[in-house]
This record gives sequence, structure tokens and C-alpha cells, in this order.
Amino acid sequence: MVYNVHERVIAGSVEEVWAKLADVGRIYPASSGTFELPEGLFEGAPVRHDRARYRVAVVEPGRKLWFDLGKTISGGHGFELFPVEGGTLVRHHLKGRLSGVFALLWPLIIRRHHDRALEGLLDNLEREVAHADAG
Repeated sequence: MVYNVHERVIAGSVEEVWAKLADVGRIYPASSGTFELPEGLFEGAPVRHDRARYRVAVVEPGRKLWFDLGKTISGGHGFELFPVEGGTLVRHHLKGRLSGVFALLWPLIIRRHHDRALEGLLDNLEREVAHADAG
């Protein structure tokens, strides 16, 4: 079982943060690979994340963006937004049972890559929201 959490308070409203997060492919750090929603953002939409293929499970604008990874990670992963003093708390968590090669590679390689990618994504999100406020 794995439970991995990354969170950050972004100085912006939930609506401002959601507007940038909804374009997750654009704010995904290029140095960490690719993340694409080739048909757009909607429940059931296909996701291309490097070589992995999965689906968008939940889209609740301003609240939650969740991805279903099938058997790879039983609980999936995604983002939740919470209004807090000073902005919006953005929480990404990945949770569930791991299976197959992913279970073997998570502690050895994937977790470090995932952590670096998520921190880079949060950095980019923070920059995008600040830039939108300045413009």
C-alpha cells in the first residue's frame, strides 16, 4: 500500500488555481516527461503520461481532479483544492495498492521521479497563478 502526498498553498483563489490546474499538461514540468489530455479535460478522457495510459476519473471544477490508473494503483491519484487563508491549498495524493512492475519499481525509481515531477508541477502552478495576477 502506498500513500504519497504533496501539497502547497498557492496565493490565488480556488477559481484562479483551478483555471491553471485544468491545463495540467501545460504546467507539467517538461524535464519530467509528458502528460497529455489529447481529447481535453472531462470524466473518462484518456490520459497519456509518458508510456502510461489511463483515464480521468473525476472533474469537479474548483475542487477535485482525479485519475484512474486501473490496477496499476488501485486508488488512483489526483488533486484536491481547498480555500485557506492566503490562497488555495493544492493537495496531490497518490494512494492504493500497487501491482505488477510498478510495485517493484515504485520504491526504487518511480517514487523519486514522481516526487520531483509533482514539486515541479506545483512550482509551475504557483508561477502561472502569480503571473496571471500580475498581468
